[in-house]
Amino acid sequence: MYKGSKNILLIIVIIITSSFFQLQKSEVEEYSAKAAFIYNFTKFVEWEKQEDGSSSFVIGVVGESSIYKPLQGLALSKKINNRKIEIVRFNSAAEVTACQILFVPETSSSKNLKECINSKYTKNTLIITEKQGCLEYGSGINFMVIDNRIKFEINLGSLSKANLKASSQLLKLAQNVQE
Repeated sequence: MYKGSKNILLIIVIIITSSFFQLQKSEVEEYSAKAAFIYNFTKFVEWEKQEDGSSSFVIGVVGESSIYKPLQGLALSKKINNRKIEIVRFNSAAEVTACQILFVPETSSSKNLKECINSKYTKNTLIITEKQGCLEYGSGINFMVIDNRIKFEINLGSLSKANLKASSQLLKLAQNVQE
């Protein structure tokens, strides 16, 4: 009977381990896809002309997020409007400085999101989130997963406040558009 218990324990460990690796694999795939979405959003969103002296297009990430590495990979091989892409990690909303896109992961609190939106550095920034209800707080674009597919919704009011314009093509692709 002792051998049987060992075998059952071994099977349970194998199932848990394989589930863990499957979750990790799907998370990597999810955030690689989200990073590609973010890159492609830049083709359909118009930023107000800024003379900030920066030669880079800055994408900020608040806190720890699995999107950081895929964004870094994109930054090595892509450009946005002939500008080098720079990925910056901010430990908290209080550390946020000027950037064109700011990704606020679902692990961030609503308070953190509100601080990002109200920051003097995000007045011309596309704020992207991935948590239900974030459009109401002022996010410009919010990711969501429906039927295991990544979708997004847009808040036109938030884009307008940030002096950003979304193309009609992007609006057609959105799952939901709020005025």
